[in-house]
Amino acid sequence: MVSTPENVAFHFRLAGPFTRSIALVVDMILLGVILTGVFMLLGFLGGEMGIGVSLFVAFFGWWGYGGLMETLNNGQTLGKKAVGIRVVSDSGLAINAGQGILRNILRFADLLPPFFPGVVSMLVSRRFQRLGDLAAETIVVIDGDRRAPRPPRSDEAWSEIREQIPARFRPDRGLVDALAAYVSCRNNISSARRRELARPMAEHFIRAWSLPSKTDPDAVLCAIYDLATTE
Repeated sequence: MVSTPENVAFHFRLAGPFTRSIALVVDMILLGVILTGVFMLLGFLGGEMGIGVSLFVAFFGWWGYGGLMETLNNGQTLGKKAVGIRVVSDSGLAINAGQGILRNILRFADLLPPFFPGVVSMLVSRRFQRLGDLAAETIVVIDGDRRAPRPPRSDEAWSEIREQIPARFRPDRGLVDALAAYVSCRNNISSARRRELARPMAEHFIRAWSLPSKTDPDAVLCAIYDLATTE
C-alpha cells in the first residue's frame, strides 16, 4: 500500500525479481529482433552512412526504448505488458518522462558484474526496488491488480457540476487513478472528512472552471470521475 499526500491509499501487489527478469528477457529478445531487421535494411546504404545510422539506432534502442515505452505506454514496455506488470511512481501515480528515462539510464549500473547491484538491491529492498527505481522513486507492480471502483450514485449536486466541465477537458491516467482511489474509500468516511480530503485537488478545478467558491469539493471529484469512467 502507498499513500498520497492527501492520505488517499493505493493498494498494489509488487512484481518480484523473477517476473521482472522475464520481462527484461522478453524486451531484450524483441529489441534484438527489431534492431537486426533495422540493421539489415540499413546495410543497403553501405559505407560510412550505413555504419553511422546503425550506431545511432543501436544507441537509441538500448538507452531510449525502455524510457520511451514506459513514459508513453502507461509504465509498460512490450516485455512488461507481456507478463502483466507496469512501472508506477512510489506515490502510486503514473510515472513522468523524467522518471522513465532516469530508471532506464541507470540500468547499466544495476547490471554491472560481478555483483549485479540492481539484483542485490531488489532482494534487500522492501519494495523490490533496483537502483534505478530508488533514484527515480518508482516501483513495479502487477498490472490490473487493482480494479477501478464504480462511480458513486448519481447526485444532483455533482451532476450539475459535470455539465459545467469544459467539453475539451480529458483527465489523464494519473488523475483517474487518484480519483479511483478516492472514490473507492469515500463511502467509509464522513462528509466532513470527504471535503477535507477532496479540497486540495478540487480547488484547482473550481478556480479553473470558475465554479462558485463554496462548491462542494467532494462533488467536484465525483463529477470528474463520473465523466472519466462513463465516456
